[in-house]
Amino acid sequence: MTQLGLVTVGLAVTPVPGWPASWFGQEVVVPFTDVPDTFTGLRPDGPDVLPGQRLIAQDLRELSSRVTPVEDFFVVAHYGYPELDAASYRLRLDGLVQRSRTLSLSELESRPRVERTTVFECGGNSGRLFHGMVGNATWTGTELLPLLEEAGMTEHAREVHFWGADTGMEEIRGNEYEQNFARSMSLEQIRETNPIVAYAMNGAPLTRVHGYPVRLIVPGWYGVCQVKWLVKIEVAADRLMTRFMAKDYVTLMGREVDGGTEWVETSVTRQRPKSVIARVTRRSDRFTVFGVAWGDGTPLERVEVQVDGGAWTAAELDRPEDPHEWTFFRLETAAMAAGEHRLVSRATDSSGRTQPDHLEMKRTRWENNELFERTIQVA
Repeated sequence: MTQLGLVTVGLAVTPVPGWPASWFGQEVVVPFTDVPDTFTGLRPDGPDVLPGQRLIAQDLRELSSRVTPVEDFFVVAHYGYPELDAASYRLRLDGLVQRSRTLSLSELESRPRVERTTVFECGGNSGRLFHGMVGNATWTGTELLPLLEEAGMTEHAREVHFWGADTGMEEIRGNEYEQNFARSMSLEQIRETNPIVAYAMNGAPLTRVHGYPVRLIVPGWYGVCQVKWLVKIEVAADRLMTRFMAKDYVTLMGREVDGGTEWVETSVTRQRPKSVIARVTRRSDRFTVFGVAWGDGTPLERVEVQVDGGAWTAAELDRPEDPHEWTFFRLETAAMAAGEHRLVSRATDSSGRTQPDHLEMKRTRWENNELFERTIQVA
């Protein structure tokens, strides 16, 4: 695990070998005033809580490594946490293929092995939880596309449906039906993103809350697409239209056209460029703004920081080898007077997409990448 190089000791941070000495020194953390003392990132206690189940958001103020430890990686489940047995586990691949098959966990593990370090965030991540529903982990598994090609997809194959073992009851047209959690991707999207069928996280088998024994990982896409407890891959002609494709995780956004407003609904898929100021430190009369930025794998061109409504200033970037990982940024600023100050960051990728000032035309709670203003108190 690569350490970020900031170790918090009380309110002081000290350098770790292997990182530029100019980035670090004996510094003091300047507290945010926008985070209540009660914030923990944990859900309330409940009965029969599984290890890791309570963590809904990591506290980015404590960010200390490039790879997010399993215990700090957020957890979201829609139909509970199924318990699957590794010995009896089977992944079925069927639908519009010439050769249907089932694969055991050991058969998946014996296939060509790949590792992908990639960041993904919950589609509903927002300022309400200080944008902590995000993590950057290393996933081990086997590539999806060769599995599909070996099955011999027919000429009518256009979509692939991914079925989880987790189920729940849904009301549809006045009647209740048991539904699996499931998502769908087109073959074009699969070829573009090169997903993996993953069985390990940060070098260890998946935990139950993170999808044991097998889950889907789609680099650059929001967390809802990373189907956990994967039990079936179905090749189809048409898109899946269950709750989590057709009704939920759908963004409603307005746009002005010819003096009127058009309301457009789109599926939550690729991550939008985003940045968050995670920590501000002080050394004498100099202040350092540190944060993290990410997107859909399109390389970030720049991250800028604004202090108290002033000019945007480009931050120094610590770029990862793979742009699907998150990027750390740092900006050293001049002295700030005693009192409260407002800071905000803005990420722009190489295709020109940037964080919007606001999303006032958005009417749903998904894909929140508007500017996130932080406030600090300088003593």
